[in-house]
Amino acid sequence: MRAVKVTRDFADLEKLEVLAKEAFPLAEYLSPTKILDMQDKGEFELYGLYDGEDFVGFITTEVYDNMVYLYFLAIDSQARCKGYGSKALRLLGELYPGYQQVIDLELVDENAENNAQRIRRRGFYLRNGYKATGKAVRYFGMEFELLCNDECFDFRKFDKMIRRLHMEGFDPEFIDIPVND
Repeated sequence: MRAVKVTRDFADLEKLEVLAKEAFPLAEYLSPTKILDMQDKGEFELYGLYDGEDFVGFITTEVYDNMVYLYFLAIDSQARCKGYGSKALRLLGELYPGYQQVIDLELVDENAENNAQRIRRRGFYLRNGYKATGKAVRYFGMEFELLCNDECFDFRKFDKMIRRLHMEGFDPEFIDIPVND
């Protein structure tokens, strides 16, 4: 797997747009055009993921100091369950060697319609070396658990990093949650 930096003339921009709309609920969706605007301001980095010449997904990251926040990871529905998600996480480590990696995911909630999916997604990240931080973040009316690839999550740095994002209505709040691995 390889990563290709997405620019406005990215050959598979239409495929990326279709995948972004399919992979994320409307409340979580951020258009690739908006991500590119934020990339131009130095707020995000957007990469297309390829297996050979085949577009298989994308990642969106925010970088601050020696920390990287995996804001979006999406794998094309035709490529899922083939190990691409794990490969994308390994590639993240290659793109940002030595960086503390932080991801977020919907909180496990037995009352949520997609709770089984949330449990599977959380298990995926734990199997790939991420650890519970005991923190969650709430923004745009949604709550996301924070996981990190390091035992010593640098919460203060993470807080500084995400407050640099300029999105209308984005005002993150943090919540302490039980650590369940």
